[in-house]
Amino acid sequence: MTKKVLQRLGRTSIMIAASALYFSAPAMAEVPPMPHVVPVPPSGIAPLSSASREGTEYIDLEAAGYEEEEYYLSGIAPAITAEGETLFDAPYTTRILVRRPKDPDRFNGTVIIEPFTWFGERGASWILTREYLLRQGYAYVGYTLNINKPEQDPKFLPTDLPKDIARYVGIVNFEFMRDFDYSRYSPLGFYFDPDRFKRGEFVDPFVPQSQGVGAQLAYLLKSNDPDGPLAGLQVDRVYVNSWAVTAQVWMDYLDQGRHQQWRMPDGSALIDAYMTGRMSFGEVGGEVIRVPEHMPEDAPFVTIFTQSELRYNAVNAIPLPADTDSPKLRHYEIPGTPHLRPEDVGTGEIEPMPVDVGKEDDPRCNTLYNEPVEIVASALLDGMDKWVRDGTPMPKSPRVERSEDDIVRDATTGNAIGGVRLPWVAAPSAVYLVEEETNCGLAYDTKTPYSAQRLREMYGSYANYRAQYEAAKAEAVAQGYILPHDAAFLQTIATPEDFTGEGD
Repeated sequence: MTKKVLQRLGRTSIMIAASALYFSAPAMAEVPPMPHVVPVPPSGIAPLSSASREGTEYIDLEAAGYEEEEYYLSGIAPAITAEGETLFDAPYTTRILVRRPKDPDRFNGTVIIEPFTWFGERGASWILTREYLLRQGYAYVGYTLNINKPEQDPKFLPTDLPKDIARYVGIVNFEFMRDFDYSRYSPLGFYFDPDRFKRGEFVDPFVPQSQGVGAQLAYLLKSNDPDGPLAGLQVDRVYVNSWAVTAQVWMDYLDQGRHQQWRMPDGSALIDAYMTGRMSFGEVGGEVIRVPEHMPEDAPFVTIFTQSELRYNAVNAIPLPADTDSPKLRHYEIPGTPHLRPEDVGTGEIEPMPVDVGKEDDPRCNTLYNEPVEIVASALLDGMDKWVRDGTPMPKSPRVERSEDDIVRDATTGNAIGGVRLPWVAAPSAVYLVEEETNCGLAYDTKTPYSAQRLREMYGSYANYRAQYEAAKAEAVAQGYILPHDAAFLQTIATPEDFTGEGD
């Protein structure tokens, strides 16, 4: 659905020259108010977005030695416009979903926070990194940023046809949550006024109190309140890991200088690192930016773009920032990874498959690519953690090559040149495409697998292909884009059977 709202793009220029890469001292810093937190009374069913519920967010928490609890989070937070103007304070009540090790000795001292996405209240970064998080002893807190549905829902364009948004209207806003479990989610509420809050020429679809709520949540967690949701754990670090459309609220947070404004009582940072992914900032209106104006001096900012977003940047000639160690900035373009996979969808979200749009026989549309983006997301999170903990800089990656109006593709493989070279792109068995190229009518991106003849022409045999794939995997591990633990389970994309038979 994110691709649908690309039409909302406001300003197409971008100012990311070196002069914009400055950081501000925490002058006029202030401690945010401490929010109130209470457990959500049990209702007899698992919470929305629960890791214990069958679906894309599921993992066996018990086997990993983890527990999950849901809390109401409430307080007073400023209502802020997309341009950064604070209009007034207003009350709010939301919910947080906490996953934590049962044994305090297993906790590594770091909490990951992320706002759930609009569609189906899914934890996008949790889906991508949950195995890594539990393996490494992180705590995780997902939280809701949503609204009661206004007459014109700002999550959709006024010009959207009912048939195009029909599958989404029932899985957004508080109405969706209350339909799921009324008693549990009836208290939730944020301030929202479509006349006061705009993003570009459109109503701002993001909760005006998003920034203040994020700061208050970080303050609560990092204060180690003995009665707080992480009681018994010693929290030393809080990282943002926010993927998909709601990552925009954290870009706003940084761009407007909130990192410098809101601090701990001793002046240290509330947030120790920021990672965002799969979101072309500005695509839902307002300013197009790829790096915040007020970069933090004391925290990394990491952005991860899949093939969908990186090609969007190329087509729209949006310049990209250079990677720097001061401030700590990394921007990763990762060909061969899609914007959305069936493994990523939220509760109640049903996206059409090729057969549903009459494309089951179209070779450019009938094969989704769902290569394991989890492994690179986890490796980069691990690298960001090391940058914070011991000062080891994350790897710097070349950018994907561009023509005047698109990405440059290799004449032999058909795939993008440059960027992070994961094994299935360095030793490919398919051409990786995006929906804007194929026009398949899908939310998912697709690939065109090589024929057996093409595979044999490129590699000679499966054994040679596998050797190149394994070499590329080893290189990705050495560069920090795959963790050794994950490399051990990563198999080739093509099989021996794919090398047999004929075909162009």
